[in-house]
Amino acid sequence: MPTYSFKCRKCGHTFQVILSFKEYEEKKKCPKCGSGSVDQVLETFFAKTSRKS
Repeated sequence: MPTYSFKCRKCGHTFQVILSFKEYEEKKKCPKCGSGSVDQVLETFFAKTSRKS
């Protein structure tokens, strides 16, 4: 399952959550202050495969 990063608009806390695609559609809450006002933070990712180049 993918890992998503969010930042709370109220307290500024940044947190990561592992969510299924179904759970991603649900409203997220900040684990620190409980606010529902969070924005997704876009980050880079690294894909690792078992195939050798």
